[in-house]
Amino acid sequence: MHCMKKLTKILSAFLLMLMAFFSSCENDLNEVALLTKKGNVVPTESSVHLNLLYTDSGAMQFRLKAPQMDHYVIGVKDPYSEFVKGIYIEHYGKDNSVSSTIKADYAIRYDVSHKMEAKYKIEIVNVDGEKLNTEHIIWDEEKHKIYTDAYVEITTKREIIKGTGMEANEDFSEWEIKNPTGSIARDE
Repeated sequence: MHCMKKLTKILSAFLLMLMAFFSSCENDLNEVALLTKKGNVVPTESSVHLNLLYTDSGAMQFRLKAPQMDHYVIGVKDPYSEFVKGIYIEHYGKDNSVSSTIKADYAIRYDVSHKMEAKYKIEIVNVDGEKLNTEHIIWDEEKHKIYTDAYVEITTKREIIKGTGMEANEDFSEWEIKNPTGSIARDE
């Protein structure tokens, strides 16, 4: 009988500790709300050494490479992916060969609006070797356009064209500088 009382006390103590442990694991809704307030949003998913392939009906469309991607869903109106350590994108043509590349030190892509904004040391190169350098672009995936209001330099085989503002199709095969400020002939 004495052993039974002792076992009951031990089991009761154990159950109380177990209940205390599990009750301390509950989420306080106020604390969760604080985490998701603007400025306190935390990534829902994070990836490192990312290498994504986008296909449509079996045909390659894009390859996206990034050292780190953080995807934010909770606490934001338009979920987004942020690439704080840079991004590299290859755009593929109809023959599954690379038709252009985009490099940037920072990018953010919005899931609902289907737009990507890239900043800092941006370089876009098309299949003809024409190169765009700028500090800011917007890529509208639905309109298949890339544009900026920032200063741009476009290097072709014959010249370097400078200006402010630019619009191009997404593979950078057709482009227009909105406010050209000059050009410099290149020695071949």
